[in-house]
Amino acid sequence: MSKSKVVIVLLAVLLLASNLWWAFRMLDAGVTHTYMGVSLEDNQVALAQVIAVANEASRVEATRESIVAAASQVETDIDPFEKDGYLWVGRIGLRFSDNGRLQDVVRAWSPP
Repeated sequence: MSKSKVVIVLLAVLLLASNLWWAFRMLDAGVTHTYMGVSLEDNQVALAQVIAVANEASRVEATRESIVAAASQVETDIDPFEKDGYLWVGRIGLRFSDNGRLQDVVRAWSPP
């Protein structure tokens, strides 16, 4: 093969390799962007739930049921469940004392 054909083949292979690398980078960026969007939405819902719970718990006449209802208003399609001493309502866990007062609020590390 002549020297020019070797250079052309080498440049074509290099171009193909660089295009594959850029395609991989764009795919990776798209996946990363999607995960960031889901994480942002998850955090926004959790924040809205915590604000609703804080507003309700600050009332003197707040009960366990009213606090759970406030947390459930942010996400209406959830079913609260108990696990590890917490009542999980959507993205947050609520711990209540024996007399029904709110003791602790925690954030779930992964969506329930």
